[in-house]
Amino acid sequence: MGTEEVRTAVLQEATAQADALVEAALSRASRILENEKQALQANADTQLMEYRSKRQRETVTKSAALRIELRNAVLQRKQELLEELYRSVERTIGETDTLYRQYLARAVSAIGDDTLSLIECREDDTAVLRELVSRRPDAGTIIIESTLSPSERGFRAHVTRATIDLTLSAAVAALKEETTIEVAQTLFAQGI
Repeated sequence: MGTEEVRTAVLQEATAQADALVEAALSRASRILENEKQALQANADTQLMEYRSKRQRETVTKSAALRIELRNAVLQRKQELLEELYRSVERTIGETDTLYRQYLARAVSAIGDDTLSLIECREDDTAVLRELVSRRPDAGTIIIESTLSPSERGFRAHVTRATIDLTLSAAVAALKEETTIEVAQTLFAQGI
């Protein structure tokens, strides 16, 4: 074999080995690339799931906060409606002569048999109260003084060792304390 043939054979063998090395390197690079691509895809999927999970938690949290805010606003409005209802009761009784006179009569009868010594009222109520207490056995000893402000309807009764607040505002406050839950349940039974 001549040098040219040896050279060609060596060149062919070197080319074949080089081609095999290039093919092996390309195959290895392709596997590395595929593994990296899969790892990146898995990482992207994980990040996407974490992002979706975080967004869902935020949505749930915001939704719960909005429901609480709405519930509080509704409860506040209900409380305002109840307050207005009791103010309306007080205003209606105080501004309707017949109802107010009935209130005074019931308040005087609520004193019962206790010895009544003094009634503090507003000036506009002295005549009516004088008439109402005139039926009591202790009527001759009862002093009626107009010491309450004109806006304070009703009266305070001084009996043996006690003062009974029978002002309209005190009566409505007591009514409110006794009936708020029942009135709220009746008015707002459906909830929110």
